[in-house]
Amino acid sequence: MDWEVHIERWSRAAVRLLDIREYSAEKGTLPDRYVTPSSFFIITTHGEARVSLSGTVYQARSPHILHGGKESELGMAPLGSDYACYVILYRADCDSPEEEESFRMPYAFHPGASLVLQEKCLAMHRLWQQTTSLGKLQAQSAFLPLVYEIMRQLCMSAKENGRPNLVTEAIYYIHEHYRKPITAEELAGIYGCSASYLSRLFKSQIGVGPIEYLIHARIRKAKQFLVHSEARIQEVAGSVGYADVYYFSRLFKKHTGCSPLQYREERRQAVQNNPLRLLKSSIVSSEPYSHNENEICYQWMGEGETSMFRFSRPTFGAMMLLCTTLLLSACQANNNSGAPSSPSASAGATAASETAETRTYKHLKGETEIPVKPQRVVSLFHLGELMAVGVRPVGATPHILDNPLIGDTSDITNIGNPPDLEKILLLEPDLIVTTEPFAEVVEGGYEALSQIAPTIVVEQYNDPIKDVEMFGDILGKQEEAKRWNEAFAAKIVQYKEKISPVIGANETFSILNVRPGSIFIYGDTNMGGNIIYKYLGLKPTEKVKNDVINGETWDISMEVIPEFVGDRLLLAVNDGAEEDMKRVDKFIRNTPAGKAGHIYPIDFDKFLFSDPISVEQQLDIIVDLLVEGSQ
Repeated sequence: MDWEVHIERWSRAAVRLLDIREYSAEKGTLPDRYVTPSSFFIITTHGEARVSLSGTVYQARSPHILHGGKESELGMAPLGSDYACYVILYRADCDSPEEEESFRMPYAFHPGASLVLQEKCLAMHRLWQQTTSLGKLQAQSAFLPLVYEIMRQLCMSAKENGRPNLVTEAIYYIHEHYRKPITAEELAGIYGCSASYLSRLFKSQIGVGPIEYLIHARIRKAKQFLVHSEARIQEVAGSVGYADVYYFSRLFKKHTGCSPLQYREERRQAVQNNPLRLLKSSIVSSEPYSHNENEICYQWMGEGETSMFRFSRPTFGAMMLLCTTLLLSACQANNNSGAPSSPSASAGATAASETAETRTYKHLKGETEIPVKPQRVVSLFHLGELMAVGVRPVGATPHILDNPLIGDTSDITNIGNPPDLEKILLLEPDLIVTTEPFAEVVEGGYEALSQIAPTIVVEQYNDPIKDVEMFGDILGKQEEAKRWNEAFAAKIVQYKEKISPVIGANETFSILNVRPGSIFIYGDTNMGGNIIYKYLGLKPTEKVKNDVINGETWDISMEVIPEFVGDRLLLAVNDGAEEDMKRVDKFIRNTPAGKAGHIYPIDFDKFLFSDPISVEQQLDIIVDLLVEGSQ
């Protein structure tokens, strides 16, 4: 099915909620046979069942969503007493039989964030049970947001890899629920992982933790409310999740450099002094909602008191510079329209034409016209990938500029974290490259970046060979990419021969990272795992292979360390984890690696990144450790 067409039909149809029913095997309410009177969704929230839909059987294992049409014969055979689901009946009035057929089509998928859907179903079901007209009306108003979330997750699951990016999903959830008390544990629970793992993903993909980003989202919303409403500071604080107005004011000043009242006054003066009203926005409501919760819920492991984010105040001059540039360009074009061209002007025009040559590039957000050979690239995540093919971006985020293995980056502008649109604008890029998570953290998202320059959102392969090939294509540096990959492949062959005399054929490897309060076991993606297992072809232990590389284990207790650690161990110990390491050490000593003394310390900061420049140097470090440690 063409999901874009299907979603477009949802946006045009007149849709009405007819009923929402909660079924449970435990309560004995599952229907044996049921002919549906309208189109419907079945949202499985617990357990597993075989759901028969007009003769087609679906294995509905939570979380699961099934859609069907009117007059479908429905049957449910639970595979346990814990099976539960919601059946939501609706009617869609369409303009044509073809569009109407779209709402009868059966389809099924496993959503990535089931608790978000379950929460919406529960709220809608409670409203629908009310006898008042207002309750029914509110349930009707809750139906389309549920459909939107289903369609959004459907599109995510339809992607090539079929697995949503947890950081992108969590950022989306934060944007939707920033008014509520959110802890890192609760956020991680929504996506079925530990808080430490989610924090690790956030910091590896956008450079900050989830609670730090939550604060960023709240401060950003507070700015909008301050400028576009007359609400009191206490109302603004409550609207972004802070019950204590004094705590909110301190936090706001810490991150912006001024008090909420000062910010409101300065921004409104800037708007009044701007004849073009460039800073005016209509994207937020003029009446923020009141909310009263305890701000203690927002702090976790000290992350709430971070000053990592520094939100710069927009400069009026930057926007005026853009307008002036555009006006002058337009005037110059008009003045030159009737004048004869000189040879030098023709040569310049030819060069400009070559530079301006474009092509269509397909990426995660669709198709975009980009320069064939971009000259001024801003990269929000990929730095080593660009430099591997000989391109230095004009701007990048501090997350990648701080990579200790990249080298001198003094000529690359730090655009901030979260990225500052005005800094990007002043760099005059002809191409912006970002990942999904970074596209979400920018104020205004992908659309705002696209207004500055052609913007593409690319996959995070964490595979230097794939990444170099992809960026060689994006930047018109195919030959450079080919040379880098050939040299890297030759280096792998050379290093395999170098370590062959000192590594036994059946020896197994493991990678541990000890942090304050947590222990991570790594697979074959980063922290040296890609080098050990993929490129050098060394063996993981069976436990690492089954539970980590082919499973979803990442955070382990110290008691199970001997189950994961094999003959040789790469060990990264973070700052502040010295006491944790003392407790972990006795478990490591009882492993084959510990008994043989085959433990190789690695620097966490140097092994955090998976870009080509970093991986090449990490490869040197690992091979040297293995060879020197065996002498």
